[in-house]
Amino acid sequence: MKFIAISQRILENQDYYELRECLALDWGTFFKKELNEFLPLPLSYELDFKNYIPYISAVILSGGNDLNSCKFSFINQKRDNYEMSIIKHCMQNNIPLLGICKGAQIIASYFSSIVCPCEGHVRNHEVYLNDQIINVNSYHNFAIKTLGSELEVLANAKDKTIEAFKHKKFSIYGLMWHIERENGMSEKSIFNAWLKDVK
Repeated sequence: MKFIAISQRILENQDYYELRECLALDWGTFFKKELNEFLPLPLSYELDFKNYIPYISAVILSGGNDLNSCKFSFINQKRDNYEMSIIKHCMQNNIPLLGICKGAQIIASYFSSIVCPCEGHVRNHEVYLNDQIINVNSYHNFAIKTLGSELEVLANAKDKTIEAFKHKKFSIYGLMWHIERENGMSEKSIFNAWLKDVK
């Protein structure tokens, strides 16, 4: 069996102090349906990502938390630092990388894009992709306003914020909607382009 590494959100327990790494159950369902040749390998923020590299075919940076540059906290900073390292190692080792929501934001930020607060993005809404208008789920309060020069726009929201992009050289993609949730796979071309590179 082959593995796809996936980053987790960090949560702080409310009853007593404890930081937890977790994934939504939706991801298990998603792997069973869309990635059934692979098993998800959840990444621990206390382990060097380099130790995972020999065992993985690709990486997904999942949603949850916020960019530390948008909403400062120790938790956001810890996750951002780890995911920045993942991006660097994926480029160095030619590992296909897919960012979902916050995962897309950290990739965009890594490549000098502008991420800013937005309104009207915590609901289903239309996205413009090539000549199509698709309806996607949306759960973010920060949006990608402009992309760095190494990235290419694939889809926009009505307010012109960027909903999907890819790297011009590497197999790196970002989607602002949640493919693992309801209505997340109403459009599959970007996901399939990334999956084609996953061995």
